Amino acid sequence: MHHNVFGRNLSRSTNEKRRLLAMLACDVLRFGQVKTTAAKAKAVRPSVEKLITKAKKGTDAAYRQICAELMNDAVAKRLMTDARSRFSSRVSGYTRIITLPPRLGDATTQVVLALVDEPVEEKEPPKEIKKEAVREKKEKKSHPGKPVKEKK
Repeated sequence: MHHNVFGRNLSRSTNEKRRLLAMLACDVLRFGQVKTTAAKAKAVRPSVEKLITKAKKGTDAAYRQICAELMNDAVAKRLMTDARSRFSSRVSGYTRIITLPPRLGDATTQVVLALVDEPVEEKEPPKEIKKEAVREKKEKKSHPGKPVKEKK
């Protein structure tokens, strides 16, 4: 009777598999995407989706759970700050798997596991250049005794 068997084996022991999935999830959340095999991507996808859902809650308990699973405090803090703004319009489906050509060495199916939404960046409002500011710059460049010629 098989007890405590769940998920994909990935030809690793339980601890090796747990660490591999944690590192893959950490890389996806840090870089936005990761290139890996199809089996590993399918294994890590549910855990990444659950981590993002926990991060959207924004509670201290959720933060502790994310830190425990990822084992990387910097990525956990970044996920907690970005999750609400970045994934606010989605309820689920935060990742996508894009198939690539097979690897040359062993013909294993390669995929890109990527986050769906791009990070939200706060942009500064565009600076308006006024004619007066341009004139002031021209006056500074010219000699103090000479008048500035304006083009029509």
